[in-house]
Amino acid sequence: MNYFEEITNTRLKRPNTMVDGISSKVLQIRKESIKLSLSDLNTVDHRQEYVTTVDGVMYYDDSRAENVNATWFTFQNIVKPVVWIAGGDDSMADFKDLKKVVKQKVRAMVCIGEDNAKLKKAFQKDITELFEVESIDEAVNLASLLAQNDDIVLFSPACKSATRESYTERGNAFTETVRRLENERHQ
Repeated sequence: MNYFEEITNTRLKRPNTMVDGISSKVLQIRKESIKLSLSDLNTVDHRQEYVTTVDGVMYYDDSRAENVNATWFTFQNIVKPVVWIAGGDDSMADFKDLKKVVKQKVRAMVCIGEDNAKLKKAFQKDITELFEVESIDEAVNLASLLAQNDDIVLFSPACKSATRESYTERGNAFTETVRRLENERHQ
């Protein structure tokens, strides 16, 4: 097995990006060219997926991020203030790794579900605007009121669903609600 085959067979399996990065170093291709080519790749559904912009606020569906680690990686790509929609079954989650990044990037937080005690407790000292709602519809509507021009509303649960909905169902509900909001605001 050669070096490139060994890399592609690792457990991380970042399709082609790792190999492209290494081979570009060998071929001395500029980083800007790599960024442009990677930005053209199709995004994975419900993973850092741009939905739309409404009244200067960008909405992103990251419902596939059903654990703290996935949400942390999403926050690493964000440079604007965030209104974060999160929540679900937080019983198995340890939010300590998110605290620093949340403190730096999140202006307001909307927790979805009936019992987000652990989630709220983890961030109550770092986020002054922290709310709890029962549904994705309520979360999007509240987030749209909290968000300011040039903010991002991010649905990145950091938890599995407490109601057995899949990340696809939650992501679709988020996207549908955002689209409805967009239609209402532009009529």
